[in-house]
Amino acid sequence: MAFFSLLLLLLLLLAAAHGAAPALGFTRSDFPPDFVFGAATSAYQYEGAVAEDGRSPSIWDTFTHVGKMPDKSTGDIASDGYHKYKDDVKLMADTNLEAYRFSISWSRLVPKGGGL
Repeated sequence: MAFFSLLLLLLLLLAAAHGAAPALGFTRSDFPPDFVFGAATSAYQYEGAVAEDGRSPSIWDTFTHVGKMPDKSTGDIASDGYHKYKDDVKLMADTNLEAYRFSISWSRLVPKGGGL
């Protein structure tokens, strides 16, 4: 749900940034010319694909799988960015996003925890 709230805010900001009706009370001209509009994701909330392509369990996987989350949720699927990244990149291009910061799960990069 937080992903969709972030996406809605991003779309409203981009609409304002590109001259649309100022839904939030400001436009692109209210920002310095070198201001960069962007978005960010965090691996656990975005990535999903918890057991694909050699990824090992992370500390968050362990924490959520023993039932520590009040709603018993896990990040096994999350926003499924691992599979939907092409759609997400298209959305970023279609909305003229200027920057994107993402993270990748360490347990995907270094599945055994060390020994690069």
